Amino acid sequence: MFLHRIGCKAHSRSDQHRRLNAHPGFWWRGTWRSVRALRSLPDGRAAALQLRQAEPSSNTYCTAVLVVPTAGTVNARVLDDGGEVIAATSSRYGISGLPLGIPKQAIIRWSPDGRFLAYTKFFSDRSEIWIHDFARHVSRRNLVSDVDIERMEWSVDGRKLLYESRPGLTAARKVIATEGLGGFRFDSRFWPLSSDVPMPPADSPLVTRAIDPSSGAEETLQEADKAALHPNDERPARSTAFARLGDATAWSAPSDDGLFSAGRLHVQVGPKAVPCTYEACSGVANLWWQPQGTLVFQRRAGVDGSLTQFYAWTPGRDRPRLLLGTTDALFGCRESGEEIVCAQETSVTPRHLVAVSARDGSRRIIFDPNPDYPAAEAGIVRRLEWANSAGVKTYGDLVLPRQYRGDRRLPLVIVQYESRGFLRGGTGDEYPIQALAANGFAVLSFNRTPWQPNVDHPVGEDEYLRLSMEDFADRRNILSSLTAIIRQLDRDRVIDPARVAITGQSDGAVTATFALANTRLFSAAILSTCCEGEAMLQQSGESYDDFYVRMGYPANHAAGREFWRQGSLAEAEGAKPVPLLIQAASSEFRMSLATYRELKRRGWPIEFYVYPDEGHVKLHPSHRLAIYNRNIDWLDHHLDLSGSRKR
Repeated sequence: MFLHRIGCKAHSRSDQHRRLNAHPGFWWRGTWRSVRALRSLPDGRAAALQLRQAEPSSNTYCTAVLVVPTAGTVNARVLDDGGEVIAATSSRYGISGLPLGIPKQAIIRWSPDGRFLAYTKFFSDRSEIWIHDFARHVSRRNLVSDVDIERMEWSVDGRKLLYESRPGLTAARKVIATEGLGGFRFDSRFWPLSSDVPMPPADSPLVTRAIDPSSGAEETLQEADKAALHPNDERPARSTAFARLGDATAWSAPSDDGLFSAGRLHVQVGPKAVPCTYEACSGVANLWWQPQGTLVFQRRAGVDGSLTQFYAWTPGRDRPRLLLGTTDALFGCRESGEEIVCAQETSVTPRHLVAVSARDGSRRIIFDPNPDYPAAEAGIVRRLEWANSAGVKTYGDLVLPRQYRGDRRLPLVIVQYESRGFLRGGTGDEYPIQALAANGFAVLSFNRTPWQPNVDHPVGEDEYLRLSMEDFADRRNILSSLTAIIRQLDRDRVIDPARVAITGQSDGAVTATFALANTRLFSAAILSTCCEGEAMLQQSGESYDDFYVRMGYPANHAAGREFWRQGSLAEAEGAKPVPLLIQAASSEFRMSLATYRELKRRGWPIEFYVYPDEGHVKLHPSHRLAIYNRNIDWLDHHLDLSGSRKR
């Protein structure tokens, strides 16, 4: 196995937990290897990436930095370990350091001549920059920083490595520690959910520095270095993708400042603009010039962007030619000669590297980190598209047990809230879709229904949020879609409508609690985060509270009675009592306390678990495995698989 070279344990089938392995028709490798931070060599001959694998028994991750030849004729080579897997934080509501829980994303950059590969490593107390010298076949640490490395690029001539960080955060933390000697005044700097100490401000400036790649010594910054680190500054206004070939440029940019304005393709050859008026020229996310003057571009199409498409177009000639259209997810794409190298996930296969032909759209696998993953033994996956009562279209993936023959109605588990690529465990990855199907459930991987306000002018984010909260317009839109598909699956005699469970994390949890408060569709629910209510705003701090009040949430107790009667499960007097499982992170469990107390006192069958040292998304492998198995066991008990009735 690839990770043996850096000391990672090899897992056999017998190593896996019994419940992820119990169904004879499907073997679930709970610790597959995941590709991250793809970056291809400037000449396209190789790609560098970070690989990680969870070790639940030791509650650790094994990581590696690999180089994979794109020709596919030579094996991948491990250069180094990838450091620790550390939870990322975010800056919002005017403060920094908010616990996200998702892994910090490694940065990998080739030097222009391909001699060096620079990459970041993260640890609990520091960030590091390492550089591998391919001529000398050695890796060395060039920089240690006590704050995150947020951006990294090579200078145009390749003689310097440029990076950005926020060193001011170190001084800000020291000031806060000193302030604590006299007691903190409670204000908008607090995030009470996870800390009793104020957070540093979010406006600590980014500082750009440069180092010598051989010695690590600090170098003098030149004016050209700024353009190398921030190439978008010299591109057309609001461009989201850009490519140049000689005097020909192409870019994608929204047509206006509205939140829903799709990226439109623009091409200019010398001083002449070449318009692209075809439908295929909207929604463009990536583009690349081929040497002969053909432009290849990637776009999203279909219901709510459910399809990935690649087109080839010679500007000024004919119409764009479709190379590839697929429901598979392809992302992180880079040019490699006459191919485009991408990370790819299908509904039943984890992430791997593929090359897409710029001539005919055919795909070939470059690197599969999980060659023994049993995709052929997965459950039956059906892509569904439907409209709600307002005519808004959405989609999802229905996953059925592999041996299902349509002879009985199945209990249904709804997993939210994005259904693109590998159907793993939903957003937050806590509800193992294939393992649930293997244990006898029908699983709907539900893609959040899009909602757009009915206005005649472009809408910015602040206005959109306010409009979405008027009479809970956004939530009612989603609930209407869930209602429509549950009724359809009932009419098709696939599911038992008396055994439908809804699950959710973050926005999906809000959808779930709103549904429980306003319908009687569901007979069980599992929440990874909980719950909307007045107490949530009280316990989350002034910055968070101010943000929600600006969105349209009630500013005080007296103003919130009717609002919370509809929007809070704890305040919904007519809500149907159902079995409820809450699996919360230590950084957020306090948001659940008021709902837990109220529903428990009302007699709801409710269980509540708290996972230590976790952010918004749970990261520790042992926790993730425990959550997987508890969810399967809990659903098995409360939805009574033995009661699956004949059609």
